[in-house]
This record gives sequence, structure tokens and C-alpha cells, in this order.
Amino acid sequence: DFTPDDLVCCGCIPGSSEQNCPKHGKDFLEYKCRYCCSVAIWFCFGTTHFCEPCHQDFSRLGDIPKDELPECPVGPKASKLPGDECPLHIDHPPTGEEFALGCGVCRNARTF
Repeated sequence: DFTPDDLVCCGCIPGSSEQNCPKHGKDFLEYKCRYCCSVAIWFCFGTTHFCEPCHQDFSRLGDIPKDELPECPVGPKASKLPGDECPLHIDHPPTGEEFALGCGVCRNARTF
């Protein structure tokens, strides 16, 4: 079940206006999960990107005040990871904020 209002195209997702791949446009933008340092695969409520584990725990995570979320590095379900190296290997805004990682097609092409 879904609400048609929750369906948002890639170009209208929050944060997409700051990113644009010169080769692929906005169609393949990837986002960081709002609650951990993972690539998001869900976009819900027209506002929030989630990885699978955080999506399964969205109700609890949504109740955590932003200032109480752990700082990077953060694992699934807002669990603080040991050390100081981000699993995404990038600088990004604090946990609890939306962030576009860039073009997924280009990122995957660089890893092969």
C-alpha cells in the first residue's frame, strides 16, 4: 500500500537540485541513509532516504531527536561504529540530514 503523494520523481527529491551528473543527469543519483553511513535504497514520506535495516526500524529511528543521533561512523539502525573511518569513505553532513552521494552509474563504473 502507498499514498500517491509519496511518489516523487528523482528530480524532485530533496537534495537532488544540488547534484547533477553531467553524463547521466539526475536519474541515477544515490543518497546516504539519513540514519547511518550506508547507501539508501528506500525513499519514504517524500522526505527520507533509508537503507534496508533503517527502513525496517523507521518508527524508532524517527523518534530519536536529531541531536541524540550518533556521529559518523554510524552503522545500520543508528548504531555507533568503532573508530573514525566512515564506511562510505566520504565527508558528509551529520546523521539525520539528507545527502546526495552522486551518480550511482559513475560510482559503479569507478569501482570496476
